[in-house]
Amino acid sequence: MSLYELNDFSKIKCMFGDWDEFDAVDVEIKVFVTDPDTPRSALLYSSYDGIFLGGEPDRELVEYSQFGDDSVLPQNEAWEKLIRECYPEAKPTTRYAIHRCKEFDREKLQSFVDALPEGYEIKRIDSEIYDLLSTNDDLEDLTGEFKTKEAFLEKGRGYVVLKDGKVVAGASSCYCYHFGIEVEIDTVRSERRKGLATAVGAKLILSCLEDGLEPVWDAANMISVHLAEKLGYRFDCEYVYYWINEAQRLMIKDPDKSHWPDFCGEYEELVEAFMLKKVWMKDGDLYGLACNDPEEDYFEFKLLPIGENTFGRANGSVRITFGDNCLVIDGITCKKL
Repeated sequence: MSLYELNDFSKIKCMFGDWDEFDAVDVEIKVFVTDPDTPRSALLYSSYDGIFLGGEPDRELVEYSQFGDDSVLPQNEAWEKLIRECYPEAKPTTRYAIHRCKEFDREKLQSFVDALPEGYEIKRIDSEIYDLLSTNDDLEDLTGEFKTKEAFLEKGRGYVVLKDGKVVAGASSCYCYHFGIEVEIDTVRSERRKGLATAVGAKLILSCLEDGLEPVWDAANMISVHLAEKLGYRFDCEYVYYWINEAQRLMIKDPDKSHWPDFCGEYEELVEAFMLKKVWMKDGDLYGLACNDPEEDYFEFKLLPIGENTFGRANGSVRITFGDNCLVIDGITCKKL
């Protein structure tokens, strides 16, 4: 069978219910099906949210690899089962859907804004604030998926909390719909548990309501769920997605493991971004001990075979190639000790 790209989304919209991505602004959407005339299943790709699988489960759609590393959201348990069959190393991650809220208690929201602690102030994101956010790793998600500063300032919106002239928290549109925005809220670690997220989140919601826009919320964790509920939203349900990367897609199903014991041992740690300290075999598979930063803890991971001597990670983009008493990562050769 072959896959076909659809330009007429009306043929598959019913498979995805009231999914909001069709209303997203400046988000690339592609749809692939196996039957272009009467599709019964579909792969829907969003440049922001990743891959959605809907309709009747179809292995060919699950195994379609054009998009490389991406999150994959199954519509139901049948799709989930098929994902696990095709990519046994893919692990589910739970997210939390929040009901779209049409009515907010504006007085309560304003009380959260007014309760901002002394020494802090809320300002709307302008050109100057945007530049500050783009250099702050803890808050860079506040600028969302907008390709340029000009695009954010024209179509997005957001507010930040300032302390001594520095941005310490913020709430903004990670991207926009024709009817509203998707809310993103972040706080620097040292300033958490002070009510900053509540205050700036309330300010953003009030701004949307004043302009007739709907603030949509999707939670990555229970902290986000509780904050949403505090601001007036209602929890809907849990759902899962799977992160599928190149190593999982290229993984050899039945590799020749006869030479794998030669790869085991300790190695020089020369690669700053990914230091692989040790390799060993366990239960017939190859494992490694590594860290991403000298100040971080080491973690254990399974090496996925994608070539005779080349391996990848289920949850990372690193490639490891073993040679004669050495391994190569990012073009750097590390000798076996």
